[in-house]
Amino acid sequence: MKKALDYIIVACLFILLAAATVTWAISINATGQWDLTIDSSDLQAGPGSDLNPSYSSAVDQVILDIIAAGNWGVDVNKSDSNWHSNLHLNVKRTSDGTGAGTISGGSAYQEITGTNQSLFSGSLDRNTINIQLQLTGVSITVPPDNYSTTVTYTVADQ
Repeated sequence: MKKALDYIIVACLFILLAAATVTWAISINATGQWDLTIDSSDLQAGPGSDLNPSYSSAVDQVILDIIAAGNWGVDVNKSDSNWHSNLHLNVKRTSDGTGAGTISGGSAYQEITGTNQSLFSGSLDRNTINIQLQLTGVSITVPPDNYSTTVTYTVADQ
């Protein structure tokens, strides 16, 4: 009987220790979108010339807020609704944001593809991280249309 009671006590202690394990939530919030209209005013030298080949958004076009208790990394990818293969969308981080944590990487443009790729990393909470977008590959050879893609930012523990 005493042996069975010892097992029950050990089992209860194990359950209590497992319940005491702290799990920290990590989250990201992205705010912003970029609507770009390209028309005849974007011709480099008027009628008969090509369009400007690249366009950049405001340096704070997208703002990211990250809540975390440890180290994290931000990945980026895009999902095209209607997209021409000559167009390339690039992204970079233009500020460190604010908060108790640190942040590094992502300060140079990199192309956003349909596959998750690392953008930058950091630790603890960081708020108001500014993100800039850039569209390249624009030309009169790209047929006029309403091109659209959705950019997804994902944060994960590291």
